Amino acid sequence: MALSLQKLFAPIAGARISGNSQVTVTGVTADSREAGPGVLFLAVRGTTVDGHDYLAQAAAAGCSAVAVETGADLPARTLAALANLPVIRVTRTRDLPARLSRHLRGCPDQTLCAMGITGTNGKTTTAFLLQGLLNQLAGPCGLMGTIRYEDGLDSLPAPLTTPGGPVLFHWLGRMRDNGCRSVALEVSSHALDQDRAAGLELDVAVMTNLGRDHLDYHADLDDYLRAKAGIMSLLERGPGSPKGAGSLVLNAADPSLAGLDTGDHPVIRFAAGPVPAGRPAADLTLQAAELTLDGTVLDLVWHGATHRLHSPLVGRFNVENLMAALAAGLAGGFDLETCLQALSGLSQVPGRLERFALPSGGIAVVDYAHTHDALAAVLETCDELGQGRLLVVFGAGGDRDRGKRPLMGEVAARLADGVWITSDNPRSEDPAQICADIQAGLEACRTPRAREVHLVVDRTTAIEAALAAAAVGDIVVVAGKGHEDYQLVGDQVLDLDDRRTITDWTERHPS
Repeated sequence: MALSLQKLFAPIAGARISGNSQVTVTGVTADSREAGPGVLFLAVRGTTVDGHDYLAQAAAAGCSAVAVETGADLPARTLAALANLPVIRVTRTRDLPARLSRHLRGCPDQTLCAMGITGTNGKTTTAFLLQGLLNQLAGPCGLMGTIRYEDGLDSLPAPLTTPGGPVLFHWLGRMRDNGCRSVALEVSSHALDQDRAAGLELDVAVMTNLGRDHLDYHADLDDYLRAKAGIMSLLERGPGSPKGAGSLVLNAADPSLAGLDTGDHPVIRFAAGPVPAGRPAADLTLQAAELTLDGTVLDLVWHGATHRLHSPLVGRFNVENLMAALAAGLAGGFDLETCLQALSGLSQVPGRLERFALPSGGIAVVDYAHTHDALAAVLETCDELGQGRLLVVFGAGGDRDRGKRPLMGEVAARLADGVWITSDNPRSEDPAQICADIQAGLEACRTPRAREVHLVVDRTTAIEAALAAAAVGDIVVVAGKGHEDYQLVGDQVLDLDDRRTITDWTERHPS
């Protein structure tokens, strides 16, 4: 869609246009490298760079107009470069890439049943569950999240869990144009903090849990929670919106979320465990759970009545994911029994507790767990379901929160029988040093269960060594990368897929 600057900025309070307000644009960007004819360049103050420093480059690239913050002090050479361009001055540009892209795409979210999920763990699985549920109950469902984007026709690997506004609303527009009636989206804390989804109207927002993650970006856990809680702003409705009030789904058993101020939003609370004292009671509760390596059976209480949910998903932490998806369906106005039936037929998610039979009679499990909470959940789940030893291969990402490394080491020492510490996207850091940071936490464990510990920097070698050590009934957990098919080492993107490593090894060792 092409819009004049006047129409494009009509919903933006306080916007002042200098120059020709009838200039039309077909796209917006905050990246000067993407500026060009028909494109509006938005000077956004980012975490590490300021878009105002790139105005001259955007003008030289032929952009049709620029937007700057009212208080920006632009040097004379920048003003000279902008002399022949319309300049829009606004109080704040950070949310404009999303808001204006949404307007240019004709507000596709208003024609879609949109459900968004945020939380430290469980976002991806819950998003896949919601996609499956919405496919059956609301019509064809698009998907945007950590693993891939799907628009009803095409599916592409996801470069970001939640992309910037121009990409986000481009994909939502594709979904609408391709006949989708609904969408399930993962909404990361980074995206919420950076307003990547500003203006998006969610019908349901799901908050799964809060654990330690991304503290290389967020100042502390309070700041992390504040960012996550920003998903509630996406339940608000703009002027003239055809949508009714959006609803919040909240994990009432999570201590960090139980006391969250939910404002006037309609809320459905679910709890797989006890709700902290003094906090609002849960609406959907767990009465009993039968957990096996073949699947899960849950007895759930809703409005005083017990209902049974059968699922092929395995693991105790998937209890919360299944309950979150069911609560989201209920918050979306769908019938309980229909939701239960839809969820019962949904299969495992790639790289999330994904199981592989081993020739030894053991099982390998690949999971994306990359925080100490997630690693503990996976190990506890496999220990509960397994009959033999529990072996684990894992590492920690470089250039990320270093504080979680010893925590992950302590978890592995306490919950596993055998541990292989290895690389996991070391990026610019020395992988051996990352492994040493993990090992320090492992050695500090006061109640270690692990009888053998190996430090093997090469990930493929570590995985193969753990597989070779597995016997009948043993479970080998390969954690950290899940669905990823690459390894980030320095400035290189190397080919590496834990699932393929396991299947290749199994083919070479058939018995």
